[in-house]
Amino acid sequence: VYVTVGGDGEVSQIAKAAEARGAKVVPLMRTGGASDGEFGFPKAALSKPSYATEDLWSRLADKDAPVDESAKAAVDVVIRAMETPQEAAHRLRSSMGNETTVVCIVSEAEDGAADSEALVKSIAPQLDAQMGSRSTFVTRGMSGVQETFANNAGDGSQVKNIMPFGQSSGFDKGEDINAGGDDEERDEIFGSVGDVYVTVGGDGEVSQIAKAAEARGAKVVPLMRTG
Repeated sequence: VYVTVGGDGEVSQIAKAAEARGAKVVPLMRTGGASDGEFGFPKAALSKPSYATEDLWSRLADKDAPVDESAKAAVDVVIRAMETPQEAAHRLRSSMGNETTVVCIVSEAEDGAADSEALVKSIAPQLDAQMGSRSTFVTRGMSGVQETFANNAGDGSQVKNIMPFGQSSGFDKGEDINAGGDDEERDEIFGSVGDVYVTVGGDGEVSQIAKAAEARGAKVVPLMRTG
């Protein structure tokens, strides 16, 4: 991966050579010069690649965006350019600690059924109290059941919300961590990081995650009363 910053004809020449042999080029377009298309910089390298979202790519070019936002976007694009879903799962799992028990909360998007919400609201503080720092609780950052769990699992310090690059959960508690270019990739990664998967209600998507988790030896705990 080549990250270009400003530059002249020499930078363009290096970018062309890198692209010609299949390397990925990430231009920080807001820095101008070659990185913004001057000096014969390869046009293809200025177009959004498949591994970056529209939002991330636009932040590399936006000169009015806060520097920290453009910097984070650049980091996300570079990481996304390098890793497969399996590598992303390994990265996230390593960041949580290999000795930590990872408990994933699985529900469909915006599942806000009253019984499910009440059950999860009761389960979350009990799991946090009994498992504490020995565990990390992981959601897919969706409103409804998952947000209810995050909000009620103690102070939220043990909660991680896996979101595709360039997206955030908007939860009041828990830390957002980014992996995958879209929801489908994020779900594949989510299904590969946990030791225990607690399913709440759900649809075909929930079943698919549970199957993938079980196939690799993770434990699945279905809250069957939630339907």
